[in-house]
Amino acid sequence: MRTLVLILILLNGAFLYWQTQVKPPGETGSPVESLEIRNAARLVLLSERAAGVVPEAPPSAQTAGAAPRWHCETVGPFMSRMEAQALSTQLEAQGLLGDLRSVSREIVSSYWVYLPPRATREAALNLARDLAGRGLLDLYVIGEGEHRNGISLGLFSEHERARRRVEQVEAMGYGPRIEARTRTQTLYWLDLAGPEEAYADVALPVGVNRMERACPPLVVP
Repeated sequence: MRTLVLILILLNGAFLYWQTQVKPPGETGSPVESLEIRNAARLVLLSERAAGVVPEAPPSAQTAGAAPRWHCETVGPFMSRMEAQALSTQLEAQGLLGDLRSVSREIVSSYWVYLPPRATREAALNLARDLAGRGLLDLYVIGEGEHRNGISLGLFSEHERARRRVEQVEAMGYGPRIEARTRTQTLYWLDLAGPEEAYADVALPVGVNRMERACPPLVVP
């Protein structure tokens, strides 16, 4: 019985020695161990790096291309919202984002030349006859409003032409005045943002300007 026990111990010891020391290198270990070895990155020796023998990195590890540089401009002014919106749609197809905004201002639309009101309508009519007899035909007696019984001497789009009319009437011995008339004008602008290369084919209507501007922080990628 004792002999049998000794034989079993010797057999177990021999098997353990074979598993750890004598096992052929061609046999694989556990599936998990083999998978880890196959997926592990190859180590590069210093001697290989010095000699230039360095394996290429897999495509997934290569550096991605740099992001396109962002650029912002303002284009305008546009006289109508429809014109600005049409261009915004066109530029959006080219990769540019457009933010439409409007700006209103008062501008001089014309210059009115007139003589201040006379005391009565009869006096105003007599003055109009006198001026007409001297060759001033573009005039009329104002019938209502704060300038009632005054004499309108013409409405001019240019200040210089209005000034020449004043000098003509002054030479007849009267003191005409010039009044600038204004109107509200609304202009439209497009604030653009997008990659620099998207601006290469931007074509703007005549009279519309391009101005570079700083990009707001929220649109910079």
